[in-house]
Formats: sequence, C-alpha cells, structure tokens
Amino acid sequence: MHLALIFLAFFIILPISAPIFMHHGLEEPARIIYWVYSYFCHQFAYRSWFLFGEQPYYPLDKANMSQILTYEEVFQADETDEILARAIIGTEHLGYKMAFCQRDLAMYAALFLFGIIFLAFGRKIKRIPFIIWLIVAVIPLGLDGFIQLAGNISGLTQIQWESTPFLRTLTGGLFGFMSGWFLFPSIESVFQRNLPISLD
Repeated sequence: MHLALIFLAFFIILPISAPIFMHHGLEEPARIIYWVYSYFCHQFAYRSWFLFGEQPYYPLDKANMSQILTYEEVFQADETDEILARAIIGTEHLGYKMAFCQRDLAMYAALFLFGIIFLAFGRKIKRIPFIIWLIVAVIPLGLDGFIQLAGNISGLTQIQWESTPFLRTLTGGLFGFMSGWFLFPSIESVFQRNLPISLD
C-alpha cells in the first residue's frame, strides 16, 4: 500500500508540475512531462484545467457555460481538430494546461485519497459490493464519457452536448474513490492470506 501510494503521488504531482514549470520558464522539463503523459491521457485543452491564466478552464461552446470564454473563442480553433487540441499547452496570459485532463486528475487524486483513508483506518475498511461499485462508479463515468464521445463521432454531430468540468471531475472522482474502496481491501486481503504463520 505504501509503495502504491508513493507511486500514485508522483503520478499525480508530475502533470500538475508541467504548467508550473512552463510558468517559470522551465519549458524543457514541462514538455517532457506533456510528452510522457500524452500516452496516458488525450490532453485536450478544452477538457483540461489551466493554471496561472485568465480562467481555470476553456470549455467548448456546446458545454453552454455562460460568462466563460470558450475554447473556440480563445484559441480560434475547431473542436474537430483533435491534434491541435492535444498540442495546445497555453500561453502566459491564458495559463498553461495540466498534463492530465480534468477527469483523469480527479480519478487518480480520489484513488490516492481513498488509499490515505484506508491506511489511516488500519486497512480495516471492508470492500464495497461489486454492484455498488458498478452503479456509483462505473455507470456515471460511462454515461458521461459515452455521450461526450458520441458527440465527437462523425455522423453523430447532432448530439450537441459536452460534459462540464464539474461533471468530469465528479464522475472521475467517484470512479477513483469507489475503485479504491473496491480494490484496496481486496488486495490487502490477498496479502493477509499469504502472510507466513507466526509461531510467536
């Protein structure tokens, strides 16, 4: 558990560090982080948090968020250009995006949070039933992600709906926390069963 949490901590800190490096002029280490994490996340600018800028996010027009500058307005880009959406890092004025999207950041941070709680309670928290994990964690994430994906598929553009940063964070956070509640007690029980019998 300790090793898993140390790994998770570094895995979460690095994508948050990328915009901090960019802000302080350390572009080379920042770009390395963006490149490495591009294998774990799509990094679309319109679904990522921004640091040090005018806004914490720049959603698509179809997210219908009032009084917020949209991705299309700010970057003069089309949502269908996914290569550009991945490549955009930001500017000094607009801020710099994290190397994780909003949903991924929430998911891994919530997983880490449950791990801390699990250790704090002496690893005695019981695993939640599979059906609870499915209903509370998997289905909301799946629905939010599927509807969003359907709106991006050619021929289904009549679906004019985009998830908001709040919904992505909520569904990602629920998935991460509940997955930790489902997995960590299971892993712990496996290790407990395989411990050698003490003769003391």
